[in-house]
Amino acid sequence: NTLVLRTDTSGDPSFRELLGRVREADLAAWSHQDLPFDRLVEALNPDRSAARHPLFQVMLTLTDAATPTLVAEDLDTESEFTWLSFAKFDLTFSFAERRSVDGGPGGLDVTIEYATDLYDARSVELAGERLVRLLGAVVVA
Repeated sequence: NTLVLRTDTSGDPSFRELLGRVREADLAAWSHQDLPFDRLVEALNPDRSAARHPLFQVMLTLTDAATPTLVAEDLDTESEFTWLSFAKFDLTFSFAERRSVDGGPGGLDVTIEYATDLYDARSVELAGERLVRLLGAVVVA
């Protein structure tokens, strides 16, 4: 279920303080995660525009390392990612957990999807590079 999250970034918080704010907002949102997103939009009744999503413009997804497998007798199956020819949201950051052969942590795969009428490839590439620098700095700290 899609959760709409907002975080107060006022007051120039440190990264640790900001992370605490994000945690609080996320935990509060998860306590209402069973509310269908469509009902939330209906209840809030935001101004509608065909040019943008009614409640948010940036999506972040995190997928765990479990790869769904279809088991069918006498058939070999495998999962395969299918690319869409359009972006569902203005900007989407998708993180997928990767596992090593022994089942231990193997890193994150990151995909950035964007609306080409709002962003150009170089801007998104730079945002990705900044994200990698940020994550690297957080791991070192």
